[in-house]
Amino acid sequence: MPHGKTCIREGGHVGDLLIRLDGTGPIQQQVYEGIYAALEDGRLEPGQRLPASRTWALQLGVSRNTIREATAALMAEGWLEARTGSGLFVRAIPSPSRSPTTSPAIRLRLSEWSERLPVERFVLPQKDVDVDFRPGAVSSDVEQVFRRKRLARWPSDMEPGRLSEYSQPEGDARLRERIAAYLRQSRSVRCTGADIVITTGTHQSLDLLSRLLLGPGTSFAVEDPGFPVVADIARLSGSELYRLQVDEQGVKVEDIPEGIAGLYCTPNHQFPLGVTLSPERRKALLARAAIDDFVILEDDYDCEFYYGTMPSPCLQSADREQRVIYLGSLSKTLAPAFRLGFIVSPPWLLDRLRRAKWIVDRQTSTHVQNTLLQFMVSGDFATHLNSSRMEYKRRRATLLEAIRNHLSTWLTPLDSTCGLHISTRVNAGYDVDALCRIADEEGVGIYRGDIFSSVGRASDILVFGFGGTPVQQITKGISLLASGWQSEDRSLRSCP
Repeated sequence: MPHGKTCIREGGHVGDLLIRLDGTGPIQQQVYEGIYAALEDGRLEPGQRLPASRTWALQLGVSRNTIREATAALMAEGWLEARTGSGLFVRAIPSPSRSPTTSPAIRLRLSEWSERLPVERFVLPQKDVDVDFRPGAVSSDVEQVFRRKRLARWPSDMEPGRLSEYSQPEGDARLRERIAAYLRQSRSVRCTGADIVITTGTHQSLDLLSRLLLGPGTSFAVEDPGFPVVADIARLSGSELYRLQVDEQGVKVEDIPEGIAGLYCTPNHQFPLGVTLSPERRKALLARAAIDDFVILEDDYDCEFYYGTMPSPCLQSADREQRVIYLGSLSKTLAPAFRLGFIVSPPWLLDRLRRAKWIVDRQTSTHVQNTLLQFMVSGDFATHLNSSRMEYKRRRATLLEAIRNHLSTWLTPLDSTCGLHISTRVNAGYDVDALCRIADEEGVGIYRGDIFSSVGRASDILVFGFGGTPVQQITKGISLLASGWQSEDRSLRSCP
């Protein structure tokens, strides 16, 4: 099938535009239909300039008269317009000639996996507010970490991974050793670099593990409230889902059903309640996994930031049955956009996990791995972590004191020792909907706990993230809430 390509320059000009000449009918009609199709499917947009007829004729291998006659017909129909001294421009776009219901693609059969895709992505609502206590955000100071000068300081005895070659799917061996050393020291993880598979973040880690461990005929348990994406990924695998309640001691181990293939939990800083899994329940959970033959996916997502004593060692450190698969990422340590996570795999899973990573993603970006490796080798990672801890400690202390001093009429903070958010319980007698309504009116973004539950749990919880909120904004936000809630206190009370 013969075709030509036009090249229209930048600045209102079209880029490479493929016009297919199918060899049927007059050549002028083929050119007309090719341009019309580009208008219809969005490759040409209003205001874009087409090339000169001479240039286009040479590129398509047709005469200038053919181009002129085809474009004249489109001008007569109102789709193109000539501007004196400037050339030919797109004026309007025709409506698609086929409705979506008649598109051949609609009749194609999709997989069962595609049928289980959630209709909507879980994303916290964007609030147009003056002060946003959005959980999951990190300090904007992290932008300074990735300045070009800092990342250009490679050690003289070390070469970066080559960008012109493929690398191992599990990641750069040197980086994996650095991560393993960090995890052993800071979280008591029992691992070496050989046990680690680098991913593009916790989402990919969960996706890979669900492919290997779950499927139709299996069942999987998650915390509720919890990280909503985990439930979606498990459900996409075809696995039956169980939602386990969480209280002040963490996930309720006694509620775990028999026969599950696996369980996801956040034992050291439950999301979103912030509670820590009690020592008794840790022992009980590991014992149940051994007896009932299931795996535990431990997400240790933000325990780098602790306040007071260090958090408990990770659950994996106490596992002697190779049941716990440890997940981590740099979304909170560095930045969500960095997109680098890791799985610490037990030996029985490692080979399959490496093969799955190769098939699904081939490898995590060598450029990103080089950046982190240099960052860790230079000592900048440790410096950044320490300074971040100090800053987040200030923010947390400011937020906690402000809530206790100014919002205690309405809220009681839940105990937590680490992380980048504080959860609070709405005091008896007050209406959550009314509190959130006044907060929105005052321009302050606060977040309900029940948005992290599919069954309406944590309806009396409000979550305050402080990672992305500077101290001055924290003070301002709490002051606005206190003023607004105080003036409307009577209307905030729930009906008896």
